[in-house]
Amino acid sequence: MPLKKKLIPTYMIIILAVVTPVILSIIALYIYGVQLGNKEHIYPNISIKGIDVSGFTRDEALQTLGLPEYQERIDNAEVKIIFPDYSELIITGNDVNLQHNARDLVSYAYSEGRGRGVMPDAISYLRRQRAYEIRFDIEFTLDEDILKDLVSAVAEEYNERLDASVPRIYEDHIVFTKGAGHVSADAFELTDLAYVGIFESFNEGSPVEIIYTLPETREFIEDILQVRDYVFVQMVSSEFDRRTNSATSSAIGVHFDPIEAARLVGEAEPGKTVAFDLIYTHPKYSQEELESLLFRDILGRRRTHASGTSNRLINIGISSEFINGLVLLPGEEFSFNEVVGPRSTARGFRTAPIIARGEFVPGIGGGICQTSSTLYAAIRPTELLVTERRPHGLPITYLPRGWDATVAWGLIDFRFVNNTNYPIRIEIELEERSLTAMVYGTIIDDFPVEAGWYLEESWYLEEYLNENPDENLETLGT
Repeated sequence: MPLKKKLIPTYMIIILAVVTPVILSIIALYIYGVQLGNKEHIYPNISIKGIDVSGFTRDEALQTLGLPEYQERIDNAEVKIIFPDYSELIITGNDVNLQHNARDLVSYAYSEGRGRGVMPDAISYLRRQRAYEIRFDIEFTLDEDILKDLVSAVAEEYNERLDASVPRIYEDHIVFTKGAGHVSADAFELTDLAYVGIFESFNEGSPVEIIYTLPETREFIEDILQVRDYVFVQMVSSEFDRRTNSATSSAIGVHFDPIEAARLVGEAEPGKTVAFDLIYTHPKYSQEELESLLFRDILGRRRTHASGTSNRLINIGISSEFINGLVLLPGEEFSFNEVVGPRSTARGFRTAPIIARGEFVPGIGGGICQTSSTLYAAIRPTELLVTERRPHGLPITYLPRGWDATVAWGLIDFRFVNNTNYPIRIEIELEERSLTAMVYGTIIDDFPVEAGWYLEESWYLEEYLNENPDENLETLGT
């Protein structure tokens, strides 16, 4: 009897028809997943910085993104900040650890859809074929703390220099720093500038320079005025001091034009230095110059023989002492009567012959006319201005005719003016019977002309005595 075939149930056929493709698909998907895992390519629809890196290996993606160029730009990145005093703050990309995250992004891109197993990874890959694009953007960062520290240190150093930038006064000019003591470099602002500059340098591939300017200030006007007050020296010309008989101190005037200085500083940027000239005003005479001129020259001189009694010599000596050392300033007038004063016994004067009404008679102060006459004879050849002078009523023996000057208290005076530009000093002394008058001053441009030893009294006295043999030498003259 033949065997009967065992029939496969229909449901089993149906199950096999359904399960077999699934199993085959799973197997195929697994195999595909294994192949994907072996390829190490980035899944589809993934871009970095706008560049589609789908199907790239990590190295290929890094190369395509220009990673070597990025590193070169980081190495070359540099910002130079120039301060108003031309000092510089230089920061490089390496100083502040400038870096990018391109490697991390490539790793993220590569790991997208991976890591959950062969099958899930295969499914993820297939989904990425039609999924939305995943975009990564490269970020560049630096160490802000390091940047702040670098900037703060340089800003602090600059501000110390700026604060110490007091006006420097040189021989012929002043150097002034605008804003010193009023403005300072802002470390926060400088940090921002450096931050932007580093990235700008990275993007451009070359160093970047930034000119740093300080905020405007108007306090410089007050500073300029303070400097003016500090350097100002009033010009003082030396003058003759009658109390010390010497030249007073002199000073060269020092100042500058504050309006011009304000213009120059106003046009400069804060922190910049400008220079403006000092102006020196020299006095007409320095102390040394005037000292060298005072009483440098002999304007006039005369020596006469003092004859007569001892009383007469005493009177000549007293009157000479009142005059000796007298200084006349330019424009001042000498008055014999005012200087010598009244002739009285209380003041030491004695009785000696005087000329009165054309004859010799006894009188207090007799002989002082020789003092006035000798002084007149000393200045007569000069250009000193004689304002009052009268001759004696009788000839005198100690001077030629016309060279004498008589005086009488309250009636007749001998006066002259110092019409030079410098003081004059009168020295007149009696030594034994020789009366010498010297007038010292300063001869400039031959004025006044120095007097010589004109007409020595000896020949005239000898001639007079020869003509008048009966005259007594001890009683001649007043």
